[in-house]
Amino acid sequence: MPIKNLMKTIVIFYDEDSNYSKEKAFNGKSAIELTAEWASSLNLTSYTVKSQTLSDLLTDMKKLCDENQAETVLFSYNDLPYLNKNLAQKILDSQIEYKSEYTFADGYPYGFAPEALNAGTIGILAELSKTTQKALGDAPVSRDAIYNLIKTDINSFDVETIIADSDWRLLRLAFHCGKKDNYMQCKALFEAAVGAGADVSTLADVEKLSELASKNPACLKTVPGFYNIQISDRVNFKSIYLPKHDYSQNTMPYERCAALIEQIAAFSEKAVISLSAFGEPLYHPDFLKIVEKILSYEGLSVFFETDGLAVTQDFAEKLAQLEKSAAPRTNGWQKIMVAVILDAASEPTYQKLHKNSPVSSFQTAVNAVALLQSALPGNVYPQFVRMNENEAELEAFYRYWNEKSNPSGGNLIIQKYDDFAGQLPPCKPADLSPLERDPCWHLRRDFTILVNGDVPACRTCWNQNITGNVFNQSLEEIWHKTDDLLENHINKNYCCAGKCANCEKCDEWYTFNF
Repeated sequence: MPIKNLMKTIVIFYDEDSNYSKEKAFNGKSAIELTAEWASSLNLTSYTVKSQTLSDLLTDMKKLCDENQAETVLFSYNDLPYLNKNLAQKILDSQIEYKSEYTFADGYPYGFAPEALNAGTIGILAELSKTTQKALGDAPVSRDAIYNLIKTDINSFDVETIIADSDWRLLRLAFHCGKKDNYMQCKALFEAAVGAGADVSTLADVEKLSELASKNPACLKTVPGFYNIQISDRVNFKSIYLPKHDYSQNTMPYERCAALIEQIAAFSEKAVISLSAFGEPLYHPDFLKIVEKILSYEGLSVFFETDGLAVTQDFAEKLAQLEKSAAPRTNGWQKIMVAVILDAASEPTYQKLHKNSPVSSFQTAVNAVALLQSALPGNVYPQFVRMNENEAELEAFYRYWNEKSNPSGGNLIIQKYDDFAGQLPPCKPADLSPLERDPCWHLRRDFTILVNGDVPACRTCWNQNITGNVFNQSLEEIWHKTDDLLENHINKNYCCAGKCANCEKCDEWYTFNF
């Protein structure tokens, strides 16, 4: 079906000004060049904006519509090398035929399709972003910002969807050149397609392209997005949902930790660093210095789980100062995020789950939520590991912490029980795993580092299958030691040729961190 009313349609690109978008990695062309060619192939005039906030973006888009007397806009970032002409035609034809206010493609990997908006709708959204949705309007532009704004009152808009034949969303593929990992995905897909004999720049079948990406290890695994570092192996008590450890009260020396953070910033560029692998991080004497070191890199964020027993007013104030002094993050996450280990709605249940915990530890942890919330508003989460032993208190926990007036401001985390591939008793109240198994998220995204620098293949096999040591090997070298495990997962082989006996019994493959 040909595109209708072309003279009343324009393309607006958003320029995030990423260095990767200028890399000529696609047969001598860059992502910016390919997006410009895509617009030309549709016989549409394109414009590029570099707005700072969502409100600015919508205002700039409305201005361009008025200047060009345009009724419809195809909007996209300009770093998407795989924007598809045929898919864009479907979106635009649907937008015009059904007189929609907003049309988007659903189920495809990000990066194959633009969004279509009515010019009048852009004006309405611009006004919303300055009034009732000012918090969203004042936020930096993000790839899902327009949809998130519409979603706040979606029943007020006429929205149409072009749905993929297969749902690829679970793989969370994103083909753009705004970050190192996504740029690597784009390059890997290009190389795979060329290897399969396809001309990627004119490839019309996005379903086949998605299928190719879903089975390509280099598309699924780029660089780690989540590092789980054991900076201290000391704990205040032993939780029944964690395997037995040799808690030697060791800490990772600050100098080694700082050097490791520098390596992470160079290798991943943008990531979340957890400081809580199998230990209470606040026992580290240089905990705040480590947080400060991480925050010195704008692409890195801090996450830590704590039992809260060492949280004081002074600590919370110092943490708040570090957060305030740090520059905004470029990775899409907050600067500091905290989970406070509760797992109960009462002291007796807390004591049952956390053996030998000090008297009144539950109330101390609850108080810690309030102290941390005052320091990091909106970024503190009381945490509940759901298991048979505390299932009776799940509803009470949820009802209390879900209230905006309570110490966390309505934030909470309900976490599934992990039996560490059969190392612990089967205590799950319910099996939530999907019917069809996908390649493990932790092999694709996570990097666990023990206090002595050892790196297990994943958190589940923490005491076996050590793939390297970060103190004498590069992160990249260790990271690729598990490439064959991921390829086995893609091929539905979970025995992993005897290299990791845990994979077949593990049910953590569908959970992910950040």
